[in-house]
Amino acid sequence: MSSSVIEPIVYFLVVITFGLIAFKAKAVDFGGLIASIFIGYMILLGSGWYWFLIMLVFFTITTQFTKFKYGYKERLGFAQEKGGVRSWPNVLANGGAAAFFSVMEFRFGGGIYAVAFLGAVASATADTLATEVGLLSKKEPRLITNLKKKVPAGTSGGITPIGTIAAFFASFIIGITATILNIVGEASPIKILAIVTLGGIIGSITDSILGATIQRKGLCENCGKMTESSKHCGKITKKLRGIGFVDNNVVNFSSTVIGSLITLTFFILT
Repeated sequence: MSSSVIEPIVYFLVVITFGLIAFKAKAVDFGGLIASIFIGYMILLGSGWYWFLIMLVFFTITTQFTKFKYGYKERLGFAQEKGGVRSWPNVLANGGAAAFFSVMEFRFGGGIYAVAFLGAVASATADTLATEVGLLSKKEPRLITNLKKKVPAGTSGGITPIGTIAAFFASFIIGITATILNIVGEASPIKILAIVTLGGIIGSITDSILGATIQRKGLCENCGKMTESSKHCGKITKKLRGIGFVDNNVVNFSSTVIGSLITLTFFILT
């Protein structure tokens, strides 16, 4: 059997193994397992082991921080649903853009898609940590579109100093990992570290802005709870503001795309 045949099989076995580990650890549900296998396979097949390792860094960091002090976040009412288990829409929202850029790099090459890939992953990592760490803040969040206005913990568009710092370090970790692995080849390591870190932070900020402006906010007329979900208590929620189809997953995906484009722009202009 030739290497061209063996390699895709090995890739498939690897992503299934990691997917099952994540499923066993209750990091993803069954739908999330299938989505993570798909994304992981696209990245491995498209661009290889180092790109896949970047995604593993993202997944490990975000999973750990999602579950960190989960009980406290749950009491606040804003913890990730189902014990922090990610479903397929969440997996695709955070990893879909990265998988796309990986395939584009395989198809066209040139290195620019590697930069966009890093920007997407950095944005997803930064946004997740900004949320998960921000929920632990002792200070009330402030609305990103009106920093004088304090909002309850968990409010879309709410930011905290500790969450912002967490976003910086999350983005920096992706940048330093990419630099060590030399993902972008001939590019200056300092340049890659700087633009990936900055692009990830801007992606996270974009997420907050979209959350504060166009993300759907609804009211469950059964229990009276404010929610960003279209359904609650098994019923359609009453829309209070935002665009109907723009839920948290749409915002997350949009911010990763914008973060990737910002990172790519920095790369081209500097």
